[in-house]
Amino acid sequence: MLVLLSSPVRRWLLATLLLPVIAFALSKLGLYLQRRNGGAPTTVSRALLSISTFTRRLSSPRNNDAEPEPVLPSSSPATSPAPPIEPAQPGQ
Repeated sequence: MLVLLSSPVRRWLLATLLLPVIAFALSKLGLYLQRRNGGAPTTVSRALLSISTFTRRLSSPRNNDAEPEPVLPSSSPATSPAPPIEPAQPGQ
């Protein structure tokens, strides 16, 4: 069936279905190795967990609206001094 699909569709299927499964399996294997070693991370478990994190980042949807735009220091209202607040006069 995948032979009949075009290349972009095949890539989309791999990214949406296969990458999360690979990330899950690698993270479970890395955590198993850490538990087996008394909770201390080993070189192999660290590598497996980092590869798992990388594959999850690849397969997760990107939401550009979630990241705020950087504020330049010259346009930031927090950098300009606030006007002094005068105390309220009694009887006014």
